Amino acid sequence: MSVEQVARDFVEGMMADAEKTKEHITPDAMVSGGVLPQPMPAMEAFILVGAMKSAFPDLKFEVQQVTVNGNQATVNVKLTGTNTGTLSMPLPGMPTVPPTGKKVSAPDTFIVTVQGDKVSHMQIESPADGGLPAVLTQIGVKMPGMM
Repeated sequence: MSVEQVARDFVEGMMADAEKTKEHITPDAMVSGGVLPQPMPAMEAFILVGAMKSAFPDLKFEVQQVTVNGNQATVNVKLTGTNTGTLSMPLPGMPTVPPTGKKVSAPDTFIVTVQGDKVSHMQIESPADGGLPAVLTQIGVKMPGMM
């Protein structure tokens, strides 16, 4: 499988079928960047994915563009969903947020490193108007430390 296809399948699969997606990471895979206070094992990062899916059951990552450079793929996505569940993420300073019923839409970018046909690292490179901070703003929440 190509680097592009592995990265695309991984990013789309995080929200579509997290359990199946876990099969496509190396045992020592890490996730870093975005709102994460420090790099964390990818298997632990799936706890955050689960929290997002609980709060936004229809959350999707629609791949807009993939650019490959060697064994890395930059995956630009549009994330969309509706906040119909409680958002409770285990991040420092993150409040528990009751459902708002609001729809969200934001860009996000992931740099995915591929080894063979598995993901060994994912760097979250959210644009200024994107990622979790944008989603929180759209449902009326400010995370401490967010501008």
